[in-house]
Amino acid sequence: MSDPEEAHRPAAAAAPRTRTRRRTGTYRAADQRRSEILDAAVRHFARKGYLSASMQKVAEDVGISHTGLLHHFPSKRHLLMAVLEAREAEAVSRFYGELDPEAPDVVRLLQLVAAQSRLDVTQPGLMQMYAALAAEAGGENHPAHAYFQQRYARIVAFIASAVAHGIAAGVVIPGTDGKAVAREMLAVADGLQIQWALSDGSLDLPTAHRDYLDRLCRRITVSGDGLGSDV
Repeated sequence: MSDPEEAHRPAAAAAPRTRTRRRTGTYRAADQRRSEILDAAVRHFARKGYLSASMQKVAEDVGISHTGLLHHFPSKRHLLMAVLEAREAEAVSRFYGELDPEAPDVVRLLQLVAAQSRLDVTQPGLMQMYAALAAEAGGENHPAHAYFQQRYARIVAFIASAVAHGIAAGVVIPGTDGKAVAREMLAVADGLQIQWALSDGSLDLPTAHRDYLDRLCRRITVSGDGLGSDV
């Protein structure tokens, strides 16, 4: 609704609106710069791991000073956590937003995991970064230790919930251990990513991962059906 007093304000009153538009543009530019920094950080964390990555080199990649980088991310730890949180939020938004968190469809979940695997190989730096960080983060003093610990716990709990819902719905074979299924899925996904990286990309990771998920689906479902031909 228009402000009825708008037409009666003097011309000078328009000045604050102009400043607001300029500030909005500034914020948009800042968001773009943050995105560029996060992309550069992914490349450096993938190549060198967190411990050896250099904030100075990240800044140089983006074309800003080290001080300019610290304006956006006051420490390497802040940068690392921003990268991890942004990438996880993107994956959840792109793939898993359709799932009911209270009653996730286990077959649809497996289909979405296969779809994410297809996207992952188009972002090799991101996969390499996760592999490098997960290996480093085993030490309790690593800044991503708690993140990966909590991330794995969340994934295991979510998959186990999907399996339990599938059992209750008559889709999954009764007695299926949801946590065991989840840990197996994580182990296979991580193992295939490592093999893919060591093969210099020659391993067809999406096909290998989809075939595994298809076999898993046939193994745990009452119908014995797989993922479907369109996945």
